[in-house]
Parts: sequence; structure tokens; C-alpha cells
Amino acid sequence: MRKRIQLSMLTIAIITIIAMTFDVETLYLLVNKRRMQQDSWLELVVYVVVTIGILALCIIASKTLTDKIMGPVNKMAEHVDDNTYMPEYQELVPIMDKIRSQHIDVLAAAKARQDFSASVSHELKTPLTAISGYAELLETGMVEPDKQQHFIEEIRHNSDRLLGLINDIISLSQLDSNQALDFETIDLYQLVQESLDTLAMVAGKSKIQLIFDGERCNIYANKECIREVVYNLVQNAIKYNNENGHVWINVYTEKTPVLVVKDDGIGIPLPEQERVFERFYRVDKSRSKATGGTGLGLSIVKHIADLHNAKIILDSEPGVGTEIKVVF
Repeated sequence: MRKRIQLSMLTIAIITIIAMTFDVETLYLLVNKRRMQQDSWLELVVYVVVTIGILALCIIASKTLTDKIMGPVNKMAEHVDDNTYMPEYQELVPIMDKIRSQHIDVLAAAKARQDFSASVSHELKTPLTAISGYAELLETGMVEPDKQQHFIEEIRHNSDRLLGLINDIISLSQLDSNQALDFETIDLYQLVQESLDTLAMVAGKSKIQLIFDGERCNIYANKECIREVVYNLVQNAIKYNNENGHVWINVYTEKTPVLVVKDDGIGIPLPEQERVFERFYRVDKSRSKATGGTGLGLSIVKHIADLHNAKIILDSEPGVGTEIKVVF
């Protein structure tokens, strides 16, 4: 393609030079004639005709050459969805590959947004339907007095689930908006310790023992985002654990700071491990609904890790437990 462009430019340049040469010489001869005799007028007419012809030739040549150059580019644009199509010019292959890659990313993003909207609608509808149904039964007096407390508890449970879902959606929306985060140097050990003080009550209700150990280490991060990571990882370890189970949290430095959350719960089957970080994906759907899980916790963790250039390592075995490392 480069050679064709160079040849085209050279051709146009030669034609232009010839035209300019003809213009200068003819004009010089005409201006220096003492009298405008009949021959001079004839020469002037010839000059004008030839000049117009040269200009027309330049226009036609440039259009033809441009069409030949841009033709393969236009074909490439038309066949962007055809993976078998190869551009006529070898130089266009890297451009074609880049365009295809970006095109795939755009389609994937559009599908992800569509799937996310559908999932949000479904997830919001479930607790709202339950709340509306229980409230209607209570309102009409169709519930026996000894069962009213159960209905009230179900309304409260679904309200908490709905509120948690909304909060997670807001968190994801804020992360997706690519707003600049305020980074600062924070003590990861202290942050985890503060977060566990809040989570101790949740663990106590589920009869789960939290065991924290580690050493002080600093990371450069957004404090609220890292707090969100700790909450989600520990809450998941509590939710998907067995009664009287354990959750071990460790913070240490191994070349770089590391946060580890490990449990002896139900574990994650190997085929499911690649999908647990997808939005709204749940390994145990019945347990998630019973415990108020939204299916967004690990996706939020993954998103925050990406924003902090951190790496997530998952190790899990059904019936043994799950260990998640966040390497900063």
C-alpha cells in the first residue's frame, strides 16, 4: 500500500510540474510579444485549452488513484464481521486485527450491559414480589395471628435483601463510571481489624469463628474500596460456611502486601471457579437467597482489584473450603 501511495503522489507531482512548466513558458512568450498578432491569439487559445486539459487530467488521475487506494480500505470496513476476510494490502492486516478486536469488545460490552439490566430487573422483582405478597396478606387479614410474626420476618428479610442488592448495584455503578479514586497510604492490617470488629456480630449469629492474624503493612489504595473488599470476602466466607465453622483472615508481606481470607465451608466446584466473579452468578442459589446474597460481592471485589492493579488467587475444594488471596 505504501508503494502505491508513493507512486500515486509521484505521478501527480510529475503532472503538476509539467503543467507548471508549460504555464510559465507560455505565459513568458505571450507577455513578451510586442504585438498581439493573430498567431499570438492562437497561441493563447491553445494555452488555455491545454491548461484546462491538464487540470482535468490531474483531477481524473487523482480521483482514479484515490479510488484504487481507498477501495481495499472500504472493503475492509465492509467485512469487519467476517473473520475469514483478509485485506488486499499486507499493511492493513494489523489495522484490521485491531478494528476487529475493538469491535468484539464493543459488542461484548453491549451484551454485558443488556444482560446486567435483565439480571437487575429479575433480582429486584423477586424480593419486591415477596414483600408485596406478604404485605397484602397481612393487610387483608388472611393471616392467622400466630403466623403474622413469620410474615413480618419474611418482609424484613426480603427488605434487607433488596437494600443489599441496591447498595451493591450502586457500588458497581460507581466503579464502572471510571471516576477518579482518592488514593492514600493505608495500614492494611489496621483496616482489616476495624472491618472485622463490625463483622463479628454477623459471624456470631451464624456461629462462625473469625480468626485474624498477620503483620502491619502499608498499601497505596482507596480506603473505602479496600474496606469493601474485606467486607465482601469475609461475608462470603461466613455465608457459605457450615455451622460452627471458621474463617481465617491473614495480612502479611510477601514481596508485596497480601490479604488472605480462608474458610472451611462448602467450597466451590472446579467448573464453577472461573465464573464466581461474574455479576449475579451464584454457586449455591438456594443458600444465597436464604442468606440474602446478591451475587455481586465477588464481582465488586474483582473490579476493585483491577482498579488497584491487584491479583486475585482462588483456591477451593468442595467440602473442604475456599481460600482467596488478594495480592497488591
